[in-house]
Amino acid sequence: MKVEFHIKDIVITSKQKALIEKKVLKLKKYSKNNNSMLVDVYLRDETGSNKNGVDQTVELSTIFNNEKIFIRETDDRLMRAFAFAFKSFERNLRRIHKKNIDRSHEGSESYFRKALKTLRLKK
Repeated sequence: MKVEFHIKDIVITSKQKALIEKKVLKLKKYSKNNNSMLVDVYLRDETGSNKNGVDQTVELSTIFNNEKIFIRETDDRLMRAFAFAFKSFERNLRRIHKKNIDRSHEGSESYFRKALKTLRLKK
């Protein structure tokens, strides 16, 4: 799993960057057979003259098991926006991972049931 940062108009410390990278790399457990997965982390400052206050945007995106996951969160603090985005991103990864596991077990379960049916045995 690789993490690629895209930072625009924002100052981020090395400690913050390391923390974000560490959190994202923990998601490796969902992609054991997909080590070439790339997670893009976009960090942007969207403060402008037409907006009130400071807006920090965090976007997380990847393609996982042929499904695109894209999460965007905006908050006045960067790390809080990342926390919200990360929670949603992890939930989506977990959902897709669980769906793939259920699908793989479903095939073997139906095979097992077919075998019992042909032998006229009950489970």
